[in-house]
This record gives sequence, structure tokens and C-alpha cells, in this order.
Amino acid sequence: MKMLLLAAATVALLTAVNFAPAMAQGPKASDDNAWPGISQRVDTSSANAATTTAHYEYQYGYDKHGAWRSHWVLVR
Repeated sequence: MKMLLLAAATVALLTAVNFAPAMAQGPKASDDNAWPGISQRVDTSSANAATTTAHYEYQYGYDKHGAWRSHWVLVR
């Protein structure tokens, strides 16, 4: 029984030591879009949307009754 308690305490101690660096970093900001590999920040403001030209996009999926629907939609 003593050996089992010693093994459990050892596992708990090793787990706490391994997770300490991850907890020390703290939470990341939710608006952080600068991950490695991204070329530019994402801009979703309405001013940016006004400068884009209207174009058609193909939308598809199932409707409420389970029927397949697809059509082209003009997006501005």
C-alpha cells in the first residue's frame, strides 16, 4: 500500500512540474491574428467591405426539409 501511495505521489508531482511552464504563459489575447505564416492581419471592418466589388458566389446545402438546394447569390 505504501508503494502505491508513493507511486501516485510521484506521478502527481511530475505532472505538476510538467504543466507549470504552460500555466506561467497565461492566456492569449482573443484578437491575436499574428500566428506564424500569416501574411497580413485580417480586417473585417465595414469600411473594407465597401471597397470590394460585387460578385457572385455559389451557395449550397440542405434546407429545413432535407432537400438539397444550390444557387448563385450576388454578394456585395
